[in-house]
Amino acid sequence: ETVKKLIGLGATVNVERGAGDRSRFSDEAYTAAGANVVSRAEALTGADIYIGVKRPTVEDVKLLKPGAIVAAILEPYG
Repeated sequence: ETVKKLIGLGATVNVERGAGDRSRFSDEAYTAAGANVVSRAEALTGADIYIGVKRPTVEDVKLLKPGAIVAAILEPYG
């Protein structure tokens, strides 16, 4: 549902392959909703917005373009 809303607003949605497995959202469901299912590196490279369940790693941040917005649980004490 969220993917469809974002695409309806004009966004391109890239989802990391297997990202929804633990939540019972298949790659096929994301594709059916209009998302591109890609590797982690492909999802991060050039992204304007990163939305994640966990904080991005240093390697992830290096792939993001300067000025990208990060919306994730950062775990400051973890």
